[in-house]
Amino acid sequence: MTGESRYNGAKAAFFEVLQTLGAEPFTPISNYEIGPPMIMRGFTEHEIVNMFFSLQVTKEIELLPGNRLQILSEL
Repeated sequence: MTGESRYNGAKAAFFEVLQTLGAEPFTPISNYEIGPPMIMRGFTEHEIVNMFFSLQVTKEIELLPGNRLQILSEL
C-alpha cells in the first residue's frame, strides 16, 4: 500500500471510529478513545498522529490540550 492510500485508509477508519463512538462536532473526545480502535484496524501510532496533524491543517479537526480533539464539521 502506498503512503497516500494508507493515509486515506486511516482517515476513513478515523471517521468510522468517530461515528461508532457517537462523536459530535465541537465536543471534545479523548485520543485514548480513538487510538485503540485505530490500532486494531492495523494503523500505527505514527500514522494516526500524522493523520491528526493533517486533519488539523485542513481544519477538519482541532487538537486540544489533554490529548483530546474536536471535530469541526458534521460527520
